[in-house]
Amino acid sequence: MTDAAVPARSGPSVLLIVSLCVNVALIALVAIAVLRAGPRTFEPRKEGALGAHALMRMVPAETAKIQAVIDSHHQRMRELREQAMQARAESFRALTASEFDAGAFAKSLAAVQNADAALEAESLKVTADSVAVLTPAEREHVAGKVEKPDRVWLRRFFRRR
Repeated sequence: MTDAAVPARSGPSVLLIVSLCVNVALIALVAIAVLRAGPRTFEPRKEGALGAHALMRMVPAETAKIQAVIDSHHQRMRELREQAMQARAESFRALTASEFDAGAFAKSLAAVQNADAALEAESLKVTADSVAVLTPAEREHVAGKVEKPDRVWLRRFFRRR
């Protein structure tokens, strides 16, 4: 018995061509998404923020006084930051416990919230004490440079590039 010769394919199959077209289209979509997102530059405390370090950049003449305020709150901020991290670790332990207790988990989340609130309150005290060492003219200068609260971020999020 003789085997019938299988004819050799003269060109690539239709599935291969479709697959290549889909891959090229997918690469184009990813490239467009990356280009549209663009490189984001992050400035960790730009001048428009109101904080002790930003105040030192806006009013260099008062750097020593503001640094003294920061130094006076430094130990308390460190303690509160450590408490916040410990509260988060305890919350994670409650979440991953072999016997999950919803009440204990809720209590640990409340502890995280309280620790965060205490840290934020101390941070705002640093800002308030730093602003208090400024002269009225310096405060007016700072008020002119600080970003005003608005919803620009929402418009920026939905804008077309």
